[in-house]
Amino acid sequence: MPGPACLLENTERKLMVTQEALKILSAITQPVVVVAIVGLYHTGKSYLMNKLAGKKKGFSLGSTVQSHSKGIWMWCIPHPKKPNHTLVLLDTEDLGDVAKGDNQNDSWIFALAILLSNTFIYNSMGAINQQAMDQLHYVTELTELIRAKSSSRSAEVEDSTEFVSFFPDFVWTVQDFTLELEIEGSPVTEDEYLEDALKLIPGGTPKIQNSNLSRECIRHFFPKRKCFVFDQPANDNNLLHQIEGVPGEKLRCNFQVKLEKFCSYLFNHAKTKTLREEIVITDIVSHLCHKAYLC
Repeated sequence: MPGPACLLENTERKLMVTQEALKILSAITQPVVVVAIVGLYHTGKSYLMNKLAGKKKGFSLGSTVQSHSKGIWMWCIPHPKKPNHTLVLLDTEDLGDVAKGDNQNDSWIFALAILLSNTFIYNSMGAINQQAMDQLHYVTELTELIRAKSSSRSAEVEDSTEFVSFFPDFVWTVQDFTLELEIEGSPVTEDEYLEDALKLIPGGTPKIQNSNLSRECIRHFFPKRKCFVFDQPANDNNLLHQIEGVPGEKLRCNFQVKLEKFCSYLFNHAKTKTLREEIVITDIVSHLCHKAYLC
């Protein structure tokens, strides 16, 4: 594909698969590696996906207060590291867009991204703190939104522990990170920083239990987790507003190094999409329609 195409249109708060997407996906006969990203608007998620595609432009980037991405967009390209595989990149509608005024819409987008992907990226800004956890409240609604069916069993899987077997790997990316990676005076890795942030807050008050809910869900649903923190790409705000066209030499060195590590990790560790029966998926839409559904 020369550029992204709309997979799921969001029209009048209804998500519908486009005919163009069906045509493209039906022509794919290779195993697929599906990477999806979600996050609040203007947090740099589309920029990351363009880098995974090896392009400066592709998924729409926004530099104004208006949200750009609508529905779910896909970009199917030959996998850079796995011969005879197709890498499918999914860029999702911005979460928290005030123009929508409907959190339910965001919950559907979040759940669909999880169902379709085998690596799920959550992109945020600043730090992994309580505010970031609160903004990730969509994860607490997964058991209510998703019901799974196994081809070997007619009964629906009601126990949420069953979901873990087909949920994707979880990658948390933090943009504009300015803190020192230290805990109690000792240096930590990005992964250790994430695991420390996911520790449950002691106490049993309703407020603490509510604060721990997102942590519990992430720990339970996503046993394989990874974290990347990125410096701000540049000091100049004018460059940030047109980041897709900025040459590499004008970006911060640390940002470029981390971006390369991020892409390398996903190219080498993102798994091929399979069913729980370990059948390799070559038809994403069929997988969505027949193996899982939203209620």
